[in-house]
Amino acid sequence: MADNGAKSGAWNGDAVPAIEFGPWKLPIPGGLPPLANKVDYEALRQKRMAEVDEETRLINLPFAEQPREAPPPPMHVLAPELEARNVEVPGPAGPMQMRLYLPKNRKEKVGLYFHTHGGGWCMFDGLENCDTENSMYAKDFGCAVAQVDFRVSWKAKFPAAVEDCFAAYKWVVEHADELGVDPTRIGIGGGCTGANLATVVSLMARDAGVQKPAVQWLWTPVFDARNNTQSYEEFANYSLTQAQAEVVTRLYLRSKEDTFDWRASPILAETFEGMPPAVIWVGEWEVLREEARAFAARAKEAGVDVHYIEGEQQPHAGIYAINPKTGRPSKYSAKTVPEIHGLIRRYIGPRD
Repeated sequence: MADNGAKSGAWNGDAVPAIEFGPWKLPIPGGLPPLANKVDYEALRQKRMAEVDEETRLINLPFAEQPREAPPPPMHVLAPELEARNVEVPGPAGPMQMRLYLPKNRKEKVGLYFHTHGGGWCMFDGLENCDTENSMYAKDFGCAVAQVDFRVSWKAKFPAAVEDCFAAYKWVVEHADELGVDPTRIGIGGGCTGANLATVVSLMARDAGVQKPAVQWLWTPVFDARNNTQSYEEFANYSLTQAQAEVVTRLYLRSKEDTFDWRASPILAETFEGMPPAVIWVGEWEVLREEARAFAARAKEAGVDVHYIEGEQQPHAGIYAINPKTGRPSKYSAKTVPEIHGLIRRYIGPRD
């Protein structure tokens, strides 16, 4: 066996910084070049965009590059068949405001959708930004809707939003009778980071012995805040970009260590056993695809009733995509949304 200090090969064992592994002494290399992707993802993106129709190309552009030829739908429109009222509920950092949307013509207890809104954990602060969206849920699910004004990331870091949503969800469950809500038909859900919060609340409810949601509607979901899957590379420059996802994650979390907390990355929860049914939608062409696939597979293995839908050639949030030129729902959205909403109605809509 050669002497550990032998001077041979391309380096001098005495002159080059080294590290010892028991009897072995190895050189410490300098900086390594970045790993080269086996696939040129930018070339692949350009090829894909050249082969799809105009609408699909437009909605897959990075959000900042999408044309603004048609005004976006207003966010503050309350459907005339609904009444909305604000209530104050207790929270971990003091009272919180929550808005309830109730059908005016209700004659019996209704189901309820507890909406944990998306927006990167940082947007849609306040209660006035989701009236249109919540009206849609109330009408299409055939139920009431509740949304809490949780602390967004620029007001309070993780786990503030999670704790606020869990406290508000518990309040709704505990006060279902006085709200005119069927306690067995309370669902939960949201898009992107809202799906993240909904999943964590479901896990917290299970672990705390609180009544679990009847169903989870998890669309374009964040399940893994480590942001290191293959799809983060492949779809880095589609709709929601890799850079945007990293920015909102850093705004939300206190440190890299938080990415390994299951309350930030629910895919890391010890077990998925006992979770409520989940309807999961993700776009085929978005950075969150791989974690959605992995989460759905693991949940199914744990015996969870999972309906997994992957939108072909669809971007982040493609299930509710709006054509930026026409201002109307995309063809895919117009076709698929009624099917998914019909599925969710089985859990929280009117009883047949």
